[in-house]
Amino acid sequence: MSYPGAVALSQGAAGAWIYKSFPQLLPLYVFKGEPAGRSSCNRDCTAVWPIIRAEKNDKPVGFWTIVKRDDGRLQWAYKNRPVYTYFEDRPNDAKGVGKNMDWYLDERAYAYLASVGVELSPPSSVAAKTEKAKKNQATAELLQP
Repeated sequence: MSYPGAVALSQGAAGAWIYKSFPQLLPLYVFKGEPAGRSSCNRDCTAVWPIIRAEKNDKPVGFWTIVKRDDGRLQWAYKNRPVYTYFEDRPNDAKGVGKNMDWYLDERAYAYLASVGVELSPPSSVAAKTEKAKKNQATAELLQP
C-alpha cells in the first residue's frame, strides 16, 4: 500500500489500521460532506484542523493526490478528499471524530483561536458565522485504508 512520506500507517488499539501524520503520529481525518478535490476549511478552520501539507515537488502516489487550496498551499488528499489533523489530538487519542468542520465558531473555541493569534471578527459575529456553519455540515471521520 503506497502513501506519501508525510503519512504513516499504524494499527490502532482495536486492531484496525489507520493513517497518521508523520513524524507526529497524529490521527488523520477527512470530512464527510466536504466536496471532493477541494478544501472548505479556511484560514480560521486550519488553526483547529491543520492540513497535511504537500510540497511542490511531491507527486501523487496510490490513492493519495494533491489538491491546491484557495490560499495557494498544497494539501494531501486521500481518494480526492483533503486530509487534516485535529489540534486537541495526541498520538493515540483521536478527539476530532464526529466533530463538525466549523465547530470552532462557539465561544470556547473562539477564545482558543484568539489565544493562538488567529484574529476573527468581533464576538458578536460568531452567532452569524455559526448559523452559516450549520449549512456546511462536514463531519470528521478517521482516515482508514
